[in-house]
Amino acid sequence: MNDNTLIMIVDDEPANCELLKQALEYQEFQTVVCFSGQECLEKAAELHPQVILLDVLMPEMSGYETCQKLKENDDTSDISVIFISALNTLDDRLKGYDAGGEDYLSKPVDLPVVFKKLELTLNTRKKNIELQNDIKEVQDAFMTALSMGAETGTVSTFIEKSFIAKNYDQLLSAFFDTMAEFGLSTVAQIRYDGEIVTLNSDGKVLHLEQELMIQAQFDGRILEFGRRMFINYENFSMLIKNIPIEDEALYGRLKDHLAVIASASHARVESIGTATNLKKHVNLSSIFKNTLAAVEQIQTILDKDLAETKEITRRMGQGIEAKVLYLGLEEDQEKQLMDIIDEATNDLVSLMENKDSINNAFENVLDSMNKAIKYQ
Repeated sequence: MNDNTLIMIVDDEPANCELLKQALEYQEFQTVVCFSGQECLEKAAELHPQVILLDVLMPEMSGYETCQKLKENDDTSDISVIFISALNTLDDRLKGYDAGGEDYLSKPVDLPVVFKKLELTLNTRKKNIELQNDIKEVQDAFMTALSMGAETGTVSTFIEKSFIAKNYDQLLSAFFDTMAEFGLSTVAQIRYDGEIVTLNSDGKVLHLEQELMIQAQFDGRILEFGRRMFINYENFSMLIKNIPIEDEALYGRLKDHLAVIASASHARVESIGTATNLKKHVNLSSIFKNTLAAVEQIQTILDKDLAETKEITRRMGQGIEAKVLYLGLEEDQEKQLMDIIDEATNDLVSLMENKDSINNAFENVLDSMNKAIKYQ
């Protein structure tokens, strides 16, 4: 027998208690004796024996009442009860089972039968405890599986939201919503193309947190300091301030989940940055094209003005020359007038030549802009 097994003997007759006590201790059981139901309830809650050998007929509180109270108390409900009584009818036994007893023995007791019943009760108790432990393990495994499923679902939801985030604000909003579901207080930092955005779970930007994140990014992928953890990627870092190190299993799962979230965030930051740069590129290209069109329009107007000016000059020269014949001028007057006209014509030609320089400059601008658009 196991000397760690405690058996409680409850009987209002001291002689009966002493008989069972000596016999059980001879079999290397530990024993404790009570002489009333109330004493049994008090000591059972304190000592928590594995089995109680309980007399039925006792003053003030019967064995049936005592057993019922034991089973109603969460602290003592798992204690096995074997009734020992001079009452041996079927009705008496049924009352014992209804009260919660595991077995029922008749007086006078047959010690070998007592030992056998104790052996069976203890074996059954052991198997029940093992079964309960197995059930608990299955329940724990099931709950862990549910938790893992829920956690994986949370990560998947974040990845979906990150895919459709059009800017850093939307990405950070999805990130902090996810961290809230995990019950984590965090800081996130985005770094891309010289831009740094740092924000914590409270929606604040703390200078110290930003400096810590900038410094920690070069110290490794995952850094752990007690309940704090940094996870670093090139474009994205997170600081978890309350990692649950006391729950090893949850801690391990969260570490994996957070690494996935950080990796996805890093990839999305790069995608958003690339898209932003592409949009700037497209806008710049549009500006170039609009400017090119305007320059081409100006050149067209200048060409038209130049052609019209030349034509006006030509007609003016012909007209003046034709009219001079009818003015009746002296030869020297005619010569003076023609000299003035020639000088004005020469000045106008010089002006035309300047216009050609402007045209050449516009042509150079157009050529440069066309090349810029081509290689964007």
